[in-house]
Amino acid sequence: MNCFLSRQVRVKTVQVAIPDPVFADSLRSLLLQDARHVVHLVETPDLSLDGVIILDAARVSAIPSLASERKRLILMASKDRDDLASVWDQGVRHLLFYGDPPEAARVMILSMELSLAASGAGAS
Repeated sequence: MNCFLSRQVRVKTVQVAIPDPVFADSLRSLLLQDARHVVHLVETPDLSLDGVIILDAARVSAIPSLASERKRLILMASKDRDDLASVWDQGVRHLLFYGDPPEAARVMILSMELSLAASGAGAS
């Protein structure tokens, strides 16, 4: 008789809203490898979905409702952006730069998911 232990795997949602389709697709491929992520490539994030949101820094002011979502928000910016200080002043603490490898984004997402799970906020 064969016995199989069933382990419930919690799938995590990630929304990627950046204008770089090559980076977005590479990141999606990395995250899908573990079969624990659902990745949505979107133009505008759906705040009703739990999980991490990666957003182009130039668009953060266009979505005022993101103010309450800072704990699960990762911004992507150009290194030459003049307003990085204002992004910090708005409460954003997770920032990647265009040119960083998708693996760096994956590590940031995984660490953010652990942090969100520990705090009980929007981790799925």
